[in-house]
Amino acid sequence: MRDKMNLIRILLIVVFTIGVTACNKKPDHKVEKKSALVQVKDSVPDAIALKPVNSIFGHRFVISGDFDGDGKPENLAEHYYSRRDKKESYKFYDNVEEDWLVWDSIKRKRPYSFALSDNKNIDTLRISQVPQLYGIAYLKNEGDLNGDGTDEVSYVASYADMSSMNTWHIVTYKNNKWKDVYSFTMWDWQLPELPGFVNVYGYFGHEKVVNVSDNDTLNQRLERELKAFPGLVKSVGKNRVEVIYNKEGDVDTITVSLKRLK
Repeated sequence: MRDKMNLIRILLIVVFTIGVTACNKKPDHKVEKKSALVQVKDSVPDAIALKPVNSIFGHRFVISGDFDGDGKPENLAEHYYSRRDKKESYKFYDNVEEDWLVWDSIKRKRPYSFALSDNKNIDTLRISQVPQLYGIAYLKNEGDLNGDGTDEVSYVASYADMSSMNTWHIVTYKNNKWKDVYSFTMWDWQLPELPGFVNVYGYFGHEKVVNVSDNDTLNQRLERELKAFPGLVKSVGKNRVEVIYNKEGDVDTITVSLKRLK
């Protein structure tokens, strides 16, 4: 009986020792943490991963005017460029309800928005290189607002963030460079929604025109609304403009004087 009890004790000690060793033993392979993001074309949150997420090249603004004051019209075309991919990039994602959900994807492609003229003597209009940049939300030729003989340009950059507050910029081309004339705060929802019909690389503003399909009623409507949008700036006299701006969470109108830059 005594020998039997001793054998049981030995077996228990062996089992206990093996268990402790197994618990303390480090795994032979690395255990990767499960990422909060999944790969569907690009990184998007799990909440929308079940939907097909496709990249859409997106609308590109093209405006015409006499920006250098030589009496001849020229074009100014938007470009949305990926410094990571070293080429023109897509602006939008399909089936994404909120732009900030794709902030990570946008940041990783290192975006850069600028506008180029078909007049090679006009310098690049550099818009933004902010990490969450989503392209240009609006671009317009305002005409000669400050009486300096050149057409001024308004632009609003688009950002994938949780804020609806933005900035409207007015710039002019003077002494071979673009210069700020005036800026004011505004709301994103004051702008018309952009058409998203262009889904091919190689569309660089005025270099190639892509027409909306006859049965694409949504983007046809968005194009009409974009063309009809009067903007938030109106000339009301010599060097004076009326702007619709963000005032303490609401919108209001104010008249301001513009400086004639030298």
